[in-house]
Amino acid sequence: MVMSSDVKTIPLIIQTPSDDSPNCSTGCGKCGSTGCAGGLGVKAGSEKDVVYRNLFIFAVIIIVMIVASFLIMKILNAILE
Repeated sequence: MVMSSDVKTIPLIIQTPSDDSPNCSTGCGKCGSTGCAGGLGVKAGSEKDVVYRNLFIFAVIIIVMIVASFLIMKILNAILE
C-alpha cells in the first residue's frame, strides 16, 4: 500500500472535565454527592422502598407494553382477514 506524502494530520482536542468546576450537573464526578445511577436507574445506597418502587414501575411498564402489542396484533389480524 502506497501512502501519499500529502497526507495532513488533524489535531484532536481531548476534552476532560475540570475538577474545580463548582456546579457539576452529572452527579458522577468528584463534586457529585449521590453517585452515579446504576442499572434501571437505581442509585447506589438507595433505600429498599425506592428500589422496589422502581422495579414495580418497570414491571408494570413491561406488562402494559406486552398487552398493548398483543391487542394491536389481534386488531391488525382481524382487519387483514
